[in-house]
This record gives sequence, structure tokens and C-alpha cells, in this order.
Amino acid sequence: MAGLRSQGTHPWALPPHPHTIKASKRKVKGSAFVRNVLLGLSGAIFLPILYLYQILEMKHVPRVSTVHESLQDFQNGISNTAIKWEKSRDPIKDITVYETISPRDLVLTAFLEPPDTLNNHIAPLMVRETSASKLQSISFPNVRNCSTLLQDFPVDGYPLQDPFLPWIHDMTPTVDGKSIQFVAQNRRRCHTGDEEEKTMKFWEPQISLMQSVPVVISQTQQQGQANFTSTTYRLASSFQEATVNATRFQCRFHRGDTAITTLSKFPFDYEYITWRKGKKALYQTKGKETELFWTSQLLFSCPVPEEFQGLLQQIESPTINNDLPVMYLDLIPIRTPARQQYLLTPEQTGPSFSSKQSFDLLKSFGNNHFLPLSDDAGRWQNLPVCPRVDLGKRNMDRKLYRMVACTWTSASYTRRGDAVRVSDSAQRLREWITFHLMVGMDHVYIYDNSDMGGTKQSSELRAVAESFPADKLTYHVWPCKICNNNRPAHKDPGERSSQYAAEASCRTRYGELTEWMTFLDTDEYMVPMKADDNGEYTWHPVLDEMDKKGISIMKFRSSRGKPRMELVEDLEDQSVCVDPVTVKGSNKDKTEPCVGPMKNKTFLQVYNCDFIRPPKPERFSRAMKQIYRPSFVLSHFVHYSTVTAAMAMPYTDLRKRSKGREPKMDIHTAGWEREQPEMFMDELTEGALIHARSVLPHDTRRRSAECYVNSKYSCMMGFLCDDQVEFVDAMHQKNVFHNSDGGYCNCWRNAVVEDILVPKLERLLKLRDHKS
Repeated sequence: MAGLRSQGTHPWALPPHPHTIKASKRKVKGSAFVRNVLLGLSGAIFLPILYLYQILEMKHVPRVSTVHESLQDFQNGISNTAIKWEKSRDPIKDITVYETISPRDLVLTAFLEPPDTLNNHIAPLMVRETSASKLQSISFPNVRNCSTLLQDFPVDGYPLQDPFLPWIHDMTPTVDGKSIQFVAQNRRRCHTGDEEEKTMKFWEPQISLMQSVPVVISQTQQQGQANFTSTTYRLASSFQEATVNATRFQCRFHRGDTAITTLSKFPFDYEYITWRKGKKALYQTKGKETELFWTSQLLFSCPVPEEFQGLLQQIESPTINNDLPVMYLDLIPIRTPARQQYLLTPEQTGPSFSSKQSFDLLKSFGNNHFLPLSDDAGRWQNLPVCPRVDLGKRNMDRKLYRMVACTWTSASYTRRGDAVRVSDSAQRLREWITFHLMVGMDHVYIYDNSDMGGTKQSSELRAVAESFPADKLTYHVWPCKICNNNRPAHKDPGERSSQYAAEASCRTRYGELTEWMTFLDTDEYMVPMKADDNGEYTWHPVLDEMDKKGISIMKFRSSRGKPRMELVEDLEDQSVCVDPVTVKGSNKDKTEPCVGPMKNKTFLQVYNCDFIRPPKPERFSRAMKQIYRPSFVLSHFVHYSTVTAAMAMPYTDLRKRSKGREPKMDIHTAGWEREQPEMFMDELTEGALIHARSVLPHDTRRRSAECYVNSKYSCMMGFLCDDQVEFVDAMHQKNVFHNSDGGYCNCWRNAVVEDILVPKLERLLKLRDHKS
């Protein structure tokens, strides 16, 4: 990095700071000049002087590099619709605060602040009574290497005593090295429901972390110290006085004995999105709260100071240990109670916003709520910041990839609410990767959630992943556990936190590199239904068509395939053929040997038998999967694009786009959705989703007693219908379909898959076997 050099005996010492302030456009004297002189000198005679200087300057801020302009014309609400708003809610500009600190022990540490330091019951909010002596600390000395950061980070060892600490699952620099992006799960959503109200109440601060606050940054000259100024942070009593209008964390970057503080940014306003979705508040005090799924992840970023940005773009060198962090980050939450009233601006909402919903900053925060010093506040300290290893591949003029796929998988697993363990993941992963590379995916990303017995080093899935070229596949060990695996209808539904965080991590880490992205399970196959000029079925002609139509989200209705009877065989190990629960009814004893897919057949072919013949009815939209542009989708949750760039657009921009017409602010109106750049795929001519979800052994042992014409039971096995058999949706559960010979049937095959893609997939898998 230009301007970075070693000084003295410390390899991470920074050069003198620049002499200019961007905000004021004038030279700065005083502490900056003293630092420049002292750091420029060398020799043993000056070392004691330098040491004394650093002690005196500790925790004092010599200057602010950029100051955000105050916002105008809001906070007091609006009295009529004639008021004009020229600006939308501005993002945070680069505000950096310099600080000289003593070298510290660079071990990741959680400093836990007691809940009683924040009094929620007095308005305006009292200044927190906290100090370094009141904090409990928990250290994580194993979190030190960049190559194993994701697997070593204390997700499962997250301290539960301080609900204001974000439950971080991933942190990574942006491609340009200008920000550190965070993916944190909302711990409050792990346990919800009527019996979990005390737990939900304790974890309410997790919601406050999604609610931005305006902050005033002030500088004060130290009495008797002409060359020293201190910086204070205060909760703003109005947007007009705010230096920064939307933040939640102080981000203190440090390298060697120098620290630079910036303030965090959100990729979108969580409260605004929630209001647009027609909800009364960002959280509920009772109930399961399952419908607020866009609050599953806390997404935010910390701007990297300009002086440090070059460290995140280092070229690998044999003289540099590329497995060590290049700097560290202290993340200090700005603590306020979670609010149920909205803190929104007229620029965002327009005249339709009710003043009764508005949060009063002056009443709630007052004008004297100063934040404690960083070292006196609860925080994550020494979060390791590592450079990206994929920057060398990046062409800044265009995306590296056109389309990629991500998956979260495990060597063995139990499905939601099930007790039976499934262990076919390695074979499935090998086939799934081969198929999606075959149909035009440029790269796949694997998040391996296997239980590795504490070693976190390898699983059988790693061996599968490493058998593919590194330029086609990226593999991550992702050991964090699911905080709740109950079914959605359970009284405590909870969340599959590990899976949801993996999806957010993949979009956050790699969305910048690709035009299109999808997140799938390894039993889901995205099937292109359009051939190119050479007769090859790949996604490229479909993507070309989407580009012409201006589509940003391709949606696929989903229903499960059934394993075809002609493609299964008796399991060699019949000990797994045991009912997990007591079976009742007249057919409880009518059993036969359990079956599974034939060893020489692909899962794609075995499950190419959909019990809902395409095109699927509208009700199957709920379980959709998507291929989407990460540049348009700001947050994605399993089946849905929960936040898009269009949804995050404020009222002022919507009004401009609607050419003077009053825009629709409720996103659930049919008219609003018709205007969005998204569409369901034509399953016959554009693209289809085949869901090859495993049928468990015990579900096959009563097939003869359940699968026949006019049976009153649900048949789990697939009996292929001829193409000429008409599908009637109203009768698909009544077991009435049959072929011309009178034989029972219940599902239909995809001809493109059967006749073209399966043979090609089989050839590629055999070729892989031959090479291995």
C-alpha cells in the first residue's frame, strides 16, 4: 500500500497522517503536526519521548476527515401534502476518527456489558453507567487464521449474557476493499411463541441492532492541551443536528498502535422495509413472529478507513504470511431500547405515514445522551480482518461470472422435525455439482455443515468438493449448529439459523462477482428448458432472454418428485427399515422390504416423476426457488427475495419514477408486483425445478398396501403416467390416475431431463469415475 511502511521496531506502525481535512479543506496544525515530527524521527534518544506522547494522546481524536451534512425538512413530521422533499435519506459518508492506542493483546474477545447499564424505563434515556471494570470478558484465542476463520469463529460459543452483541456468522471485505460486510443472525428468532415470551423479551436488543439511530459527533479541545482534541458521540435529538443520520455500530479499526473509527452502514432500512410490508412494528412482543422473516439476518457493513484499504488488496508474496489478519476491528454497538414506533423520514414514506407511528427523538433520547468511551462499552474486540483471496480473479470492468449456485449441506442430517438421519449427501453432492456445471453454472459454493467431531478439518463432502477444479468450486467448512430445527407449525418454530446464515454469507461474499445467483439444496435441480443454437440445454439462452426483458428475479414453482418404482431396488441393509413412530391403522402390518434408488441410476432420473404435472398451479408458488441478480436483491431468504432495490426505494424516488402519480407504498398490491422485474418461469419452455427429496426407507415399506387406484392412503412411491394421461389438479390426491392398461399411476416425467440431460449427466459421472 502506498504510504504504508514499517517504523521503529513495530512492523505495523502507520506513517504520519495526512495534513488535510476533507470537510474543511484546510490544513490542520497541532496534534497532526506533532505526530508527523515525532514519527519521522528515529534513534534511541527519542523513543521515551514517543512513548510518552502516545500515552498522552491515547483515546483522543485529532481530527475528523469527513463530516456528513445535516439533513433538512424532517423529524417534525408533515402538516400537508404540499411540502416538497428534494433529498432522500442520505447514506453515511466516510467519517473517520483517528486515535493512537497502546499495543494490545490481539485475541478475539467479547466484552459483555450488564443489562442494567441501560435504563429503559426513563425518558429521555439516561447516559449508560458503564465502565471497563463492569465488563465481563470472554476470549477466543483459536480465532486467528484467515484460512479457517469461518470454521473457528465462535458461532456456537456465542456468549449469551449480553443480548446487544451481534451473533456474527461471517465477516468479509467488499471486492474493492472499502467496507467489511457482516452477516449476523437474529438470536431472538431462535425461540418464539407463547411459552417463550421471557426469552423473547431478553433478546429484544437484537431487534434494536436493526434500528438505525442518528448520532452527533463533536470535538472538544482538551483543557491545557492545545494540540489535543477529544471526540464525543451523542445520540441526536433531531435529524437536523445529526452528523450521521443512520448507524448502529462504532467500528474501530486498528493496526499496530494506531486506531481509526468509522460508523456502520445498513444496506437498507429495516424499519422502512417493514413499514412497506404493512407491518405495525419491526417485532412482536408475543406469538411466533414467523412472518417477519426478513429480520432473520442482521446485515451491515463497516467502512474501512482509506489508510487501511490497500491492506485488503495485497498481492500474495512469499515474504508475507497470507494466513494472518492484516488488521483488527472492534465492533461497539450503540445501545438503545428496541422501539415499536417507526423512525422514518417524509422522504421515505411520503404523506401516507401516520404521525402516531413516529418515534420522537427528542423525547426519547434528549439532547445529552453521550455514548461511553469505547473501552468502557460492551463490544466485540479484535475481530480479525482478512483480505479476499479471490481479488486476483476480479475484472473490475465486468462480473467474473454470469451465474453461480450456492448450497448448504451436511454429510448426514435430520430433516425438520424428523428423527431419522439421512446419509446420502456425498453421492448427491457429487451429482448435484456435476449437473449444475453441466447446464451452465460458472461456479458453485459449498457450505459444509457436517459434524466433524470437533476437528473441523474434513468430511467426506470435502473430498467430493476437492475432486472438482478450484476455478469451478469454492468449499467452506461451516460447522455452526442450527439453533432450532422445529417445523413451522410447532409452538416454538424457531429458525434453521446455520442454513439461513450460509445463504446470506454466499450472497454477501460472492454476489458482487456474478450477474445471477441461486441458493439450492442438493436435492434440487435447476433445469433449463431452452436449447441454444447448437442444441445444448444450458441456462445461457434463458439468461439472454431475461436480459432482453429486463428481468431480475426468475421464480420456479416447486413440488416434490417421487422415486420411480422401476428405478429402485431392495436395500442391502434392511436394519434401517424401521418405523420411527408407532403406526396405526389397518395397513400397519402390511409391509415388505424397503427400497432405495438403484446404484447405477442418478437421483435426477429416479425422482424425475412429479406428482403435479407442469405447469404447476399457483398454490405451489409458496415453495418457490429463485435465480436472481444479487445487484437487485439486497436480502434473500430461502424461497423469497425479501428485500429488493425496488422495495428499498424511498417515496421521493418512487414518485419521480411514477411521473407525478402517487406511488403505491404497500408492496403487497397486485399492481405493485406486476410492475416489478420478476416472473415465474414457463416450466415447459424456459426452466423447471426438479425437487428430488429423499423418500426415507420406512416410507417405502407399505407401498403395495398404499399405492393402487382409489386407495385411501397417500402413496410415497412413483408410478409413471404415460404422456397422454390427463392431469386434473382437483383429483391428484384421490389416486384415480391410470394408464391405458388400467395400471395405477401418479406422476409425470420431464422429457428433456429423461432423454437429453440424464444421459449427458451419466456420461460425465462415468468420466469422473474413470479419472479418479
